[in-house]
Amino acid sequence: MTENPDILRRARVASGHLEGISKMIEKDAYCIDVIRQIQAVQASLNQLSARILENHLNSCVTTAVRGDDPDAREKVLKEISEVFQAANRG
Repeated sequence: MTENPDILRRARVASGHLEGISKMIEKDAYCIDVIRQIQAVQASLNQLSARILENHLNSCVTTAVRGDDPDAREKVLKEISEVFQAANRG
């Protein structure tokens, strides 16, 4: 994953925005402005998650599905299922 500088850049940008939210709260910023920033960070994290998932599907999952190890196939498919179940609970 570290071979993809866009992913790392996106993570750093989201982190910076989150730090900005903390500062806004410390300065007692207008609530709606804080909420808008939180929504922007959530959207950024969703994009980051989607990008990482896409990379995972194109690398780890593809390798496991094409491989000869049925346990490896089952593992990656179970992991993907768990990720989607967790996303739907949130």
